[in-house]
Amino acid sequence: MPSIRPFKAVIYNDKKIKNISKVVAPPYDIIAPETQDRLYKIHGNNVVRLILGKMRNGDTEADNRYTRAASDFRSWLKENILIEESVPAIYIYTQTYVYDGKKIDRIGFISLMELDLDDKKVLPHEKTLKAPKEDRLRLMRAVKANLSPIFMLYEDSGHKVNNVLRGFSKKTKPFIDVTIDNVRHRVWALTDSDKIEKIEGVMSKKDIFIADGHHRYETSKNYARELAGSGAPQKETDNSKFFMAYFVALEEKSLLIMPTHRLIKNARGLSKEEIIEKLSEYFIVEKLPAAGKLLARLGKLKASHAFGMYLGTGGHYVLKLKDFNKAKNFMGAGSADWKSLDVSILHLFVLQHILGISDEDDNIEFVKDPKEAFESIDKGDFKIAFFLNPTKVTQVKKIAEHGEKMPRKATYFYPKPLSGLVIRKMW
Repeated sequence: MPSIRPFKAVIYNDKKIKNISKVVAPPYDIIAPETQDRLYKIHGNNVVRLILGKMRNGDTEADNRYTRAASDFRSWLKENILIEESVPAIYIYTQTYVYDGKKIDRIGFISLMELDLDDKKVLPHEKTLKAPKEDRLRLMRAVKANLSPIFMLYEDSGHKVNNVLRGFSKKTKPFIDVTIDNVRHRVWALTDSDKIEKIEGVMSKKDIFIADGHHRYETSKNYARELAGSGAPQKETDNSKFFMAYFVALEEKSLLIMPTHRLIKNARGLSKEEIIEKLSEYFIVEKLPAAGKLLARLGKLKASHAFGMYLGTGGHYVLKLKDFNKAKNFMGAGSADWKSLDVSILHLFVLQHILGISDEDDNIEFVKDPKEAFESIDKGDFKIAFFLNPTKVTQVKKIAEHGEKMPRKATYFYPKPLSGLVIRKMW
């Protein structure tokens, strides 16, 4: 069972940084180049310089994005731009926003958690890739810090942890309160040993599921293994066995998963008519008059295996699977739960089996904004856009418990925890 503990966070010094909105950033893996440029320009101490520094043409082994991040981190500490807290704490973190006309107030906490080096306590649901893990490992070696929390989920049907978190946060003021992109982020430092002990006791009985941060979690394990017996200082070696995590209770009401849509570049020369004909054998194909109607209709079919499809001007469709049992016979190995994922059906059944279209990285683009998907088809950059309903939280849990991994981009938890609110120094 997971072992968690409080820690002394490194935070921005509010005496030097008057507006924290100028120095925080989204997680590194959703920062597009244009966002990186904007964050660089908005403030010289923005955390993007640590989590995703710019590469330069003259980079060398001695001077590169990783060494510059390490140099910036140490100099910001020396200059008191960043300061380390004096008392260990668990950090309560709320994100408040409006979605679909409803106000959502998600509460969680940030603490350290012992790494599951035996792969028994922490359940992932996504595959990891070599290149991102090598990138994050080089950064961790250089900076020796957890710069962003890994997003974890746990079950707490009795709300024992959340009751502690909400009880404390209602009576005290947060030390961070900032609104970015219509999401209000607030952070409190919980130092009460009795309350911390209660949270630790509840968490010690829980399975933990990774929501976001699979590559960083694998990197943390690789780094800890690398340091063991390497001759590194004992404090650094011991600290490497823990990582900084953001924990949220696994509840449908406060956990929002957004869909990620698919753009297909090469449709194997299939005409619109041929695509419709092939799909009609297995799907009820409903033609819609416009993009808005397509998305609205798709949203009403969340309980079904349904997809939106756009083939260009006048080609708005919703596809509803006729017989799941027939579809799963063409999907190879995997549990029934895995095969019932819309993303599994789309990739293995629709693309590969029915249409014979490659779903390799050079033929598929993933986008979150439906408008961007429609525009990409209209510009002629892609041939087909497929729109999905979001994966359910319960599906994430089931797949992780089976020890299976979801297809790429199956989940996009929203909102993301900000980078730069709290940092954990490992030396």
